[in-house]
Amino acid sequence: MKFRSLYKIAAVCSAAALFLTACYSDKGNYDYHDINEVTIEGIDRENVYQAYAYQTTLKISPVIHSTMSEADNYEYTWRIIPRNADTSKGATLDEFIVSREKDLVYPVQLSDGDYTGFFEVKDPATGVTWIEDFYLHVTSQGSNGWLVACDDNGRTRLDLIGKDSEGKEDVLYPDLWKSLDFDMGSPKRLFFLGDNYGTIGFPFLATDKGSFAITGSNFHIGEDTDLKWYFGTAGDQILIESSVNDIYTASPNYVGYWWVINNEGEIYKTECSDQAFFSYPINMVNGETTFKAAPFVGISYSYEYTDPETWNYNYAAIFYDSDSKQFLTKYDTSNYPSVMQCSGNQLFDVVTGRDMVFMDSHYDVDELVVAVLKEPSSPEYYLYGMLLKFAEVEQFCYGKIEGPDMANAKFFALHPSFNALFYATENKVYRVDIGNQATMNVTEVLALDPGEEIAVCKFNKMLYLYGPEGMKDNMYKLVVCTNKKIASPDDPNVGTFRLYEVPEFATDKLTLSEEIDGLGKIVDVVYKEYEEL
Repeated sequence: MKFRSLYKIAAVCSAAALFLTACYSDKGNYDYHDINEVTIEGIDRENVYQAYAYQTTLKISPVIHSTMSEADNYEYTWRIIPRNADTSKGATLDEFIVSREKDLVYPVQLSDGDYTGFFEVKDPATGVTWIEDFYLHVTSQGSNGWLVACDDNGRTRLDLIGKDSEGKEDVLYPDLWKSLDFDMGSPKRLFFLGDNYGTIGFPFLATDKGSFAITGSNFHIGEDTDLKWYFGTAGDQILIESSVNDIYTASPNYVGYWWVINNEGEIYKTECSDQAFFSYPINMVNGETTFKAAPFVGISYSYEYTDPETWNYNYAAIFYDSDSKQFLTKYDTSNYPSVMQCSGNQLFDVVTGRDMVFMDSHYDVDELVVAVLKEPSSPEYYLYGMLLKFAEVEQFCYGKIEGPDMANAKFFALHPSFNALFYATENKVYRVDIGNQATMNVTEVLALDPGEEIAVCKFNKMLYLYGPEGMKDNMYKLVVCTNKKIASPDDPNVGTFRLYEVPEFATDKLTLSEEIDGLGKIVDVVYKEYEEL
């Protein structure tokens, strides 16, 4: 039985009770009394009220007209009930009471969906109740949008860049956790985990105290969302007080894996499932020699399979051994990584003697993985390009990056489809033209105000490509976030978020697509693609 039907029954019963009482009193009694008549105005029944979950405060001020009693003598109840609510599951009407005041001031804390609201006016002297209904549609800002982790004097402040009340323009919703009574620590990284079916997906926040999933349209975070629970009973021993350096969803097309590298350089793997647990670390070369992994994973997003009936998948995941300074590969058919073996032309030695500072993968053109390594004793950077093919790795390019201000390079970013690497200094961004050549052409493509310092420079891959219109396009835009160098101690809103269109030609400048300021001190950004299902 739907609650809408329940209200109809309640109304009919109330009317019947009044009728029977009047008939009973009428027997032998011809002294007639005036009946109190109440009308309710100020509630819009022609249109649907619109609200954004955890952002909108629904305000309705009804006007009560009564023929016999003052409005102060009445009792008021506001209920907001989901259209699909079902009493067969044990729910009661009292569960949906949101206020007992005459004027409704309700910070909407509801899931996406359609609701029926009821305003009840009760005369406690007679027990008679008058009811006015209305309709409410709730949209969750948490469904899609940019989550921005900010550092507020050691506290994690979470800002959201999502659509406005009309679903058109991006606007800022600051400090979603300002009333949260949970100390997750100061922010380090943001990740999004998911698969391309949209069957599971949620952001992860890594802090100085641990790593936590952010779930639901209310952006819930807490002890119950700690990553350690994905390790079963071993979680307390493995990841306690240790945040994650990197999380990857590898091979999301039909074969979904999560790779986790923690602060100790340990590598863990499990399937993309909320039922799967991480087990033992795989940090042993050929299952024999332990190593500490750099916090990066090179993966393939290819659809190719040798046997569609058996779904045989054998693309390498690339890791880097920080101890022996060498590239490693792990294929799906092996339990542990081994020293990388490459087919075709040998452009570089897989034992590099250098420190890895960046590694990422193309998304939708080929299986290119690009790594940037630095000489330990000098500000010299080298680019390594590798193609992941079925059951093999082929070297694609190698060379020294000889660009301006390389000694001050802070961030690197690989375009999802162009052969273009970007690096950022304090307030400038440069583009490196990747090719099968010894020398990489470098061009300055962005110069920001000297009063700003770049805090984020990245491309954000989208795992689920069937989201709202325009969502996929964000994957090909360069995210550049900055913080003011000098700001008032009383002004925590020092961050600016920007998206840039990347031209095809390497010598062209970036074009600003979107800019929003007033954020907190930005640490990292990730796009929240869809709700966990």
